[in-house]
Amino acid sequence: MRVKRAVTLFLCIIILIYIFMGPSIFDRYAVDYRKSYEPKKDEPKWKGIISFWDYPNLDTTNGSRLGWIEKRIREFEKKNPGVYIDFRPLAAGEGRTTLMAAAKIGASPDIAPIGSDYFFMASGLLEPLEEFITDENLSDFNREAIESVSYKDNIYGIPWAAKGYTLLLNRHIFEERGVELPKEGQWTYEEFLVILKKLTYKGDRRGAGSIYGIIGYIDPGCYNISGILMSDGAQFIDDRGGYTWNNPEALKGLQKLYELKHKHQVTHPQFGEMSKNQVFSAFLSGKCAVLLADAWMIPYIRNMGGKYGIDFAVASYPTGEAEIPVYMNDIYYSYGIFKQDNPLKREVCARFINYITDKGFTQDLTKFGYFSPRKSGSLLYNKDDDMYFVNKNMNYTDNLPRHKNWWEIDAVIQYNIKEVLVSKKSPEKALEDAKTQLDKYFPDQND
Repeated sequence: MRVKRAVTLFLCIIILIYIFMGPSIFDRYAVDYRKSYEPKKDEPKWKGIISFWDYPNLDTTNGSRLGWIEKRIREFEKKNPGVYIDFRPLAAGEGRTTLMAAAKIGASPDIAPIGSDYFFMASGLLEPLEEFITDENLSDFNREAIESVSYKDNIYGIPWAAKGYTLLLNRHIFEERGVELPKEGQWTYEEFLVILKKLTYKGDRRGAGSIYGIIGYIDPGCYNISGILMSDGAQFIDDRGGYTWNNPEALKGLQKLYELKHKHQVTHPQFGEMSKNQVFSAFLSGKCAVLLADAWMIPYIRNMGGKYGIDFAVASYPTGEAEIPVYMNDIYYSYGIFKQDNPLKREVCARFINYITDKGFTQDLTKFGYFSPRKSGSLLYNKDDDMYFVNKNMNYTDNLPRHKNWWEIDAVIQYNIKEVLVSKKSPEKALEDAKTQLDKYFPDQND
């Protein structure tokens, strides 16, 4: 009987222990099989703050300039706990000067859109990125895109987008003046000039009611007029690094620009003086029939220019002796990483630019009027005739000269072009002055 009581007491004690301590014991050793299905976060080995400077990009669907990149930053920070992106917008006009000044005083950001900039690559300021680009990713980029971020067998940037120029034609003005659009968007320079003369209409003495044939803008880093300057085969710097914007082909191109304004008077009277925004507004308000335009202006007019009621067509640059509608452009928008002391931080920086340039975001380029630098993005505009036309014409585009001092050279060239348009400096004198002012950058060509 005593044994039976002892056994009963022992079992009661076990039951009480199970009631009070069982749940905690089971929680300790239990396996939650649901967690095995949750994706594991690939947490970075380095945690901290990454400084990132970038230009605003206009989203033509909603008017935002920073919304896209701010969204990508939030996504990346969520996927990489402990990593924070300190973002700073760059001013479109002074951004590159800001980056160069920061580099000179050792205050560069970690990441910036300088992956295709020859100065930063050639100056040894950037990190090589080959080890951070997978073979699959690398093979998806167009050859020209990889060439634009390469220097001495190293890759210093990851391309995100490509940009283009085109001519926009106001259909209403063409119809009103009884002028046919160029067939399939192609025309010779002679045809181009005849059409511009027909499109130009002079109003009263004060210019009220006037409609001008063509308009464009002149500024360092802007190359919308290059299709006229290069139509007879002109180059600014040849493939060997020699200065060539002083030969007969260069004179013919600059002479065309001079005559369009001062002889034929088919340009807006302030051509050469107006900012890009002023030029664009003049076209949108119907004061000019043809605009030397950025490609992004096409989706902008569709998505945000409804109040102007512009019906437009696109066309190539007119062909001269070069026989193709060639122009020059800073084509590829690429991100690079400034030199890093910490290899773990460098790896996370590379992870970030791989993320924001991922091909999964290719479709988003249509919001900005940009093109894809990837083979997988070749059909991005296959249902958009205008943008597809511009993209196809980019096959005739020359990228910027690969000269370490190109931006200083460009500023001198653009200044002298403005002098031709605004002050009636002769094309011969402009080329002569530019050559003299630029001799210091080409010592091997000096007499």
